Amino acid sequence: MKRFYFALIIASCFVLSGCWDQSELGENSIVTGIAVDKGEKKKYKLSIESTAATELNFRTAQGFAPAFVYSIEGDTIGELTHLFNRVSSTHYILSHTRVLIIGEPLAKEGFLSFIDFFDRNREIRDDFKLIVAKEGNAEDLLKITNDYQKVSSLKVFTQLDNMLEDWGGAPGMKLKDFIRTYASKGQVPVLGAMTIQGSKEEGGSMDNLKQTVPAAIGKIDSLAFFKDGKLIGYLPIKDTRLLLWVQNRIVQTSLTIPYNNNNDFFGMRVLRSKTKVKAREVDGRPQFDIKIYIESVLDGSDKKVNLKKVYAFENLEKTAQEYLEGEFTQLFKKMQNEYGADIFGLGEMYKDQDYKSFKKYHDNWEEGFKLATIKTHVDLEIKRSGIRNNSNN
Repeated sequence: MKRFYFALIIASCFVLSGCWDQSELGENSIVTGIAVDKGEKKKYKLSIESTAATELNFRTAQGFAPAFVYSIEGDTIGELTHLFNRVSSTHYILSHTRVLIIGEPLAKEGFLSFIDFFDRNREIRDDFKLIVAKEGNAEDLLKITNDYQKVSSLKVFTQLDNMLEDWGGAPGMKLKDFIRTYASKGQVPVLGAMTIQGSKEEGGSMDNLKQTVPAAIGKIDSLAFFKDGKLIGYLPIKDTRLLLWVQNRIVQTSLTIPYNNNNDFFGMRVLRSKTKVKAREVDGRPQFDIKIYIESVLDGSDKKVNLKKVYAFENLEKTAQEYLEGEFTQLFKKMQNEYGADIFGLGEMYKDQDYKSFKKYHDNWEEGFKLATIKTHVDLEIKRSGIRNNSNN
């Protein structure tokens, strides 16, 4: 019996002696960014950005390119991800992808056919950000070198997060969020849109890192929205903040409010906000009552104001409330009348709060959204005025 166990142990050593899928570190490259454009000869043009680890460490950096971008064309994304050895010698690991950039022409035609690959692939995580390259090719955004985070895809990923937290910019839609929203009966998906400010040719050079004013930068430009899986339009970046406000996703932001004559302004820093939406049917139509509570501090004023008086903030608060309510009303009318696209997710709220009434629009929420009455009430408080009461001007 002892001999049997001994023989079993010896045999096990041959089976457990190594990893079946091992690969040497030097044979792999980490992909941090992927761009998909329309191909010139084939259906798709796939571009990947892989990092040069030595150039990201200030101790080992020698001034070479911090990343490399390779592009090939084909008819399916799945095959293209395994064809990069036509132009490179390493195996590419996609699990650390941070952004997926989609070219505008492809977004207008619809890109759900290749998104299916990213959703199914077990080696790709679903926590990367999706963005649209407005007025250009997606691959060009991957080629821009940057001063702080040299690798373009890593810079864009952090840029989206910081702008959302500090100002309320692009929503930073991830793959799982996009698919969930697309499958929703009461909402259409949105993605942040970026452009290149400056010369894209010079922006891809290492000299872009050495200039006080970079020759090109990747800029968060607007909000792209979709219907039936296709890009149908953009909203200005200021409207993105209103969208996030309705969804109760604003962390902090800064506001510039015009006085009545529109030539003078005062600024506020929003510290906290909370949004509540009540959805129900009234007189046979969907009705939404949106209440937004905002706590802020006064950042500055073009006009001279005496803040030592009792109720000194009252006029400023009223002006800010009326301005914001007008901005919300204008955006709602635009999305209802021009596009019939519920980017806010009001249909999902209607379904959750009054499903019996929502059922009549289950297969055509666009009709219900166009008919809906949307009322917005902003309750804004200015808590303090910084370290100074009166204005110097």
